[in-house]
Amino acid sequence: MVYVFIALGLAIVVAPLLSAMPSKKQRRQAALRDYARGLGVRVSMRPVPEVPARFRFSPSRELICYEQWLAAPYQRAGAPRRYVFAGGMWQPMTGVDPCPDWLLNLPAGALVAERSEKSISIFWDESDDADGLEKIREVIDLID
Repeated sequence: MVYVFIALGLAIVVAPLLSAMPSKKQRRQAALRDYARGLGVRVSMRPVPEVPARFRFSPSRELICYEQWLAAPYQRAGAPRRYVFAGGMWQPMTGVDPCPDWLLNLPAGALVAERSEKSISIFWDESDDADGLEKIREVIDLID
């Protein structure tokens, strides 16, 4: 009977510790984000820019912002340009200008992209692991 009480006591102490440990998915996400930081890509959990209702955009997964500051020669003055992947294709959120070619090279989980004066922000669901991150990094390097 004493052993039962000891086992029960240990279970009461150990159970909260085990529940506080990160899951396999959380460890994978942390490793991916650390790798992105190592590549010079800023990772943040900021809100996705407001997507007009006409796109019927509602991602099924949380989107994480992967942002890269552009070197001085690639910075442009002007309003941010935003694009959304809706209806199976990239579309500008405002205006009717064609979407830039670099959007076509983004991984499948990238659903929103924004080019501001000084940075590129890509909202991605992290579904492609390191391969998707490499694609994002290559796309950022191709932007003129």
